Amino acid sequence: MTRQKQNEAKSTSPKKAINWWRWATLILLGLILGSGIWFTAKILTPYNDQITQSADVDDSQPAFSVQLTKRQVNHIVDYYLNDYLKDSKIKYTLTVGDSAVLGGHFKFFGATIKFGLQFDPLVRANGDVELQATKLNIGSLPVPISYVLNYVGHSYKLPSWVKLNSSKETVVLKLSKFKLQNGMQLKATKIDLPNDDIDFSVYLPSSSTKD
Repeated sequence: MTRQKQNEAKSTSPKKAINWWRWATLILLGLILGSGIWFTAKILTPYNDQITQSADVDDSQPAFSVQLTKRQVNHIVDYYLNDYLKDSKIKYTLTVGDSAVLGGHFKFFGATIKFGLQFDPLVRANGDVELQATKLNIGSLPVPISYVLNYVGHSYKLPSWVKLNSSKETVVLKLSKFKLQNGMQLKATKIDLPNDDIDFSVYLPSSSTKD
């Protein structure tokens, strides 16, 4: 009789509920820790010589390409010039719209004249950009483009990779001579202002430069 009551008590006692959320959390935590250990091991595992040799960078090929809009180019140029000219008394701008426009001031018979010099951009075979002057906006003053470019070349603070030719009325952006702080170089591949498409190729520092 006593044994029967004990069996009845066991059968009638409530079963302990399984905490499914707890088990799910433990399983998820295990997966995260396991994948984290695997990923860390893969990162810390050194490459063998065969993989290293096959992964050598070809310096003659671009690492990646960048496609910019005119608005993005204007932001970049504005940032660069603000920093470059922060200690210069003479300020100027370069903006891109339907054409590239150099804006600034020059002296003419003792008067300070504001100007806007328009250019048509051309991508050279080596990735440099040639700006061909097409129009000078200074009102009705009969001032030739060559005069303004000559003034800019002698009076303005210009980067060493920017070359002016007043007789040809051109400005060349020698990107082949320009390097970013990390050693990367840029080459222009396409400038299509009407369609708002400005493309560059980015090159990593050469192996000889790194050594």
